[in-house]
Amino acid sequence: QLYKAAADETNPYHLRDTAMLSIYYGCGLRASEGMALNVNDLLMEKSLVYVRKGKNYKERYIPISKKVKSDLHNYLINQREDILNGNKTEALFLSRNGNRLAVHSIYQRLQWMKQQTNDEILKKKSFGLHILRHSIATHLLQDGMSLENIALFLGHKSMETTQKYTHMVREEEC
Repeated sequence: QLYKAAADETNPYHLRDTAMLSIYYGCGLRASEGMALNVNDLLMEKSLVYVRKGKNYKERYIPISKKVKSDLHNYLINQREDILNGNKTEALFLSRNGNRLAVHSIYQRLQWMKQQTNDEILKKKSFGLHILRHSIATHLLQDGMSLENIALFLGHKSMETTQKYTHMVREEEC
């Protein structure tokens, strides 16, 4: 439902919003990691995203799916330059003024997308960007990815942090 709301062409920022949703969910990024991304952090030819500013200044490379790559490409080719409006910035996600979007603004866009859905239950749920990170981790675990690989993907220092996702999956199965 969120993807459908983001991609609605009546939304003047539909390509940017779709790319943001795609990178936060598809790459399991922390809010600050996505906000800090620059265009040159997208290694499209290698299907990777370089996270320069992870938690505790830890760097990592994250693989991107064909869907994430396509959403990013569409935004970069068909909308970013228009939003940039002559400004010079390497920031990936831009505000309507052509500046780097702040975490709070990205959160507000997620809330806007939620309200644009036709799902009344979803509209009433309280969640932020971090739920997208939890969602991808849960889905990867359900699809059979090992906790060790999920920990690497998310940039977790400790396996204990990653193990909380096993509880989420078990709760959903009950």
